[in-house]
Amino acid sequence: MPGKRIVVVRNRIYWQDKEKWRFFSDFLFHYNKVKFGKEWLDTQNAASPKDRHPLYVWQLQAYNWQQRQTPQPDGTYAVVPNGPTAACNNFYYDLYTVDDNALLDAELLARLKHRDQFQGALHELFVQATCLRAGFHIIRENQGDRLRRHVEFVAVHKTTGQHILVEAKSRHRAGVMGRTGEQDEKPDIRFRRLINDAIAKDPDNPLAIFVDTNLPPKKAELFYEPESRIPLRPSKPMATLMEAIRKEHGGVDPYNLLVFSNHPQHYSEGDEIAPGNRWAGIISQKARVPVYHLNALQDLFTAVNLYGNVPTHFPEQRQ
Repeated sequence: MPGKRIVVVRNRIYWQDKEKWRFFSDFLFHYNKVKFGKEWLDTQNAASPKDRHPLYVWQLQAYNWQQRQTPQPDGTYAVVPNGPTAACNNFYYDLYTVDDNALLDAELLARLKHRDQFQGALHELFVQATCLRAGFHIIRENQGDRLRRHVEFVAVHKTTGQHILVEAKSRHRAGVMGRTGEQDEKPDIRFRRLINDAIAKDPDNPLAIFVDTNLPPKKAELFYEPESRIPLRPSKPMATLMEAIRKEHGGVDPYNLLVFSNHPQHYSEGDEIAPGNRWAGIISQKARVPVYHLNALQDLFTAVNLYGNVPTHFPEQRQ
């Protein structure tokens, strides 16, 4: 197809004029519209502002911001994105990554489309995409099985065969990400209940827990900024939390990997530059169930650190 840009995602082909899809992000913004569908977009457009889905609000804010930018002589744009634009771009890339690996099933997509379920599904999507980019296979558990509690999924490291149970936990807050109520001016940094809930599901296998702290940027600094960088010591609130959990479990860590992440783009307002992501984590040296291949956990660390690095350009065309 001369003059067309062709992108294959799993078993579906997308195409458009190369002039319209100059950059990979151009494709991503189109791709999301197709995945969520016209019916969802029409429903959101007809809804009152207070009842709209957080993603639709981001899309409107991103579009309005983009319309106010001045193009370069070649018609392209070179600007630092605002919060909603960055939030959309990161989400679309995770959606594309999971879909391209045949893991975007109808249930996950339905949860993403649902206003009240979006935040939890969004974090789970981030965790799945991170595991995939770290070189893992993902095996979903049968959530319909009520005989026992199930983790989000099992991740199997392609290089070593190391298997790890994975749990994704997200901190909901009033007035944030479509939640009802007034936003708290002093949000708490209590995450113990979320971690303990993840720990309780399966005590017999290696476990990785990903916690979305959902904090505004300034508050996140108090939790994420380490007390010391050389030697590296976590912040007092984070260290206190991890020590309390360790004491509850006889002096061992009931997890092998604990990752806290904060993607606060949804807290930004207007045209202000998108706030940066924060993350911190620990690979336990004294875990309840040891792993045989430590580099599997290290690969997860690397993938978390790269979050937000969405490709700008399409790969070179193959001959």
